[in-house]
Amino acid sequence: MHFSFFCRAGFLALMAFSPFTLAQSSPPPIRDPGLIPAADIDNCLRTNVSSAAAEMTMAELRTACWLLLQQEQSASAPASESSNPEIETETVKTVDEAHRLLGQRMTIEALNRSNRFVLTPHKRNYVLPVTYKDHPYRQPYLDANASFADLDYAEAEFQFSVKILLREGLLGDNGHLYLGYTNHSLWQVYNRENSAPFRETNHQPELILSFTNDWEILGFHNVLNELILNHQSNGQSGLLSRSWNRIMLNSVFERGNLAFSFTPWYRLPEDKQKYPGDPRGDDNPDIEKYLGHFEFNGAWQHKKEIFSFTLRNNLRSHNKGALELGWTFPFSHRLPKVRGYVKYLNGYGHSLIDYNDSAQLIGLGIAFTDLF
Repeated sequence: MHFSFFCRAGFLALMAFSPFTLAQSSPPPIRDPGLIPAADIDNCLRTNVSSAAAEMTMAELRTACWLLLQQEQSASAPASESSNPEIETETVKTVDEAHRLLGQRMTIEALNRSNRFVLTPHKRNYVLPVTYKDHPYRQPYLDANASFADLDYAEAEFQFSVKILLREGLLGDNGHLYLGYTNHSLWQVYNRENSAPFRETNHQPELILSFTNDWEILGFHNVLNELILNHQSNGQSGLLSRSWNRIMLNSVFERGNLAFSFTPWYRLPEDKQKYPGDPRGDDNPDIEKYLGHFEFNGAWQHKKEIFSFTLRNNLRSHNKGALELGWTFPFSHRLPKVRGYVKYLNGYGHSLIDYNDSAQLIGLGIAFTDLF
């Protein structure tokens, strides 16, 4: 039953997307190539021509190399240099205003789309050495008689998220199939009394059918549409087990320095548990009551800083959900690929084991890959 539903949902989603996927988003033109030395661009071309996406033209390859080099140059420049308004003005002129954020990321990603030695970042990759929660949620561990039910308020958090290309050009020069994986871990690293355990690790494999697009509405460009088969689990058994399966639709829009995505989902039903801890039954039948039926994400770039938010809601009278705020910023010009990261969460769903616990949390650390 689940498989047939997925086929029907997939067909309807493809039919819904088809009017919007006829025109693939093209990379922004280079109008001021003199800002990057020609020798550096030529070297980038030689390095990446064999691993770039098959449908990329030489002009698109050159654009991708220019964007990549400009990004690296901007990230490694000291603050005093990067604040030069003339340089910033010239940089803005080189990129189509309608594709300044995600369009650039997708163009750069295409450089290594066929390189089997490269893993492409999916969601944010980060490490928060210190997060502080207003109260530890001990109840699941007490119910399961876990040895580490005495939890600290402070812990470390990290996320590792990548995707690999399985198939490209399913519909001409559009339609790419990816396998994504995200690992989100919570580590009681300061809890020496309990041997500093990893109290929760969420695994999220995804099968993603992705279509680029250039449809415009109200000044916003719909740059990406995705059909996603998503599984999320904490890899535990018995009373600590949490998991669910979803079919998700993700649509991404951008305008200038603002981007947002809307991601509704349908949860695939599971059988009821015959007894607590039944491995064949639903571990968390009420999870949608707390995590809702959709996620709304947004991000705004101001100079070299990115401000983001994530909103989840169930659209019911007894509203539950969560609001997550993020801020990333240059960490050091000596470490251009590392950015500072501040995260604040208020609500449910910090992790699967905490899905029905409302809490406030703040974390400080670094991000290795950003949204764009």
